[in-house]
Amino acid sequence: MTFVDKWLARAETADGVVFDFGGVISVSPMDGWPLYGYCAARGVDRAAMDSGWKRYRHLWDGGFISFEEMYRRIFADAGCPPPDAATLADLWAIDAEGWIREMRSDTLELMRRLKEGGKKIGILSNMSPDFHERLFVPHAAAYRALADVEVISGLVKLYKPEKPIYDLTARRMGLPPARLLFLDDTVSNVLAARSYGWQSEVYK
Repeated sequence: MTFVDKWLARAETADGVVFDFGGVISVSPMDGWPLYGYCAARGVDRAAMDSGWKRYRHLWDGGFISFEEMYRRIFADAGCPPPDAATLADLWAIDAEGWIREMRSDTLELMRRLKEGGKKIGILSNMSPDFHERLFVPHAAAYRALADVEVISGLVKLYKPEKPIYDLTARRMGLPPARLLFLDDTVSNVLAARSYGWQSEVYK
């Protein structure tokens, strides 16, 4: 059984399938990510980066702070001088652009075959407005063309794993949660979806 056939079989109990973006539509850059080394060379080690993301990443994804402000806060918490314009440009290239460097053709094929089989397709992602406009829209056009519904955290000022963004997605999909299958590479988002009545699986 191929990877796509496996997920087609899993989706048989659902009327709609909702996909995350990073790690699902795109390949996650986090394995061997050069971002950690780049920041460590500037005094922000991996522990500080992970801690900073836990504090601030959802605020960027939710559209509440800018990418630049997120990194200023991370550097400040690590006791480092604020990143200058050149460093911020490097951070955007390594971090944000890292998420669109490799798009998953198997996911695109799965979406196509689900659509051909009569399933509704959704995209639900934690994603800032600037990432959405500058990177997601141009690089994920083929995936977006297959989606009936697109819910982006930074555009609706909600984010996973909080319940309101799942509720909004279900309403827009026009289906009860029990008839929706959510595919995400983050375990906490998958467990949250299940607790809200969705079918959900870790997509690896």
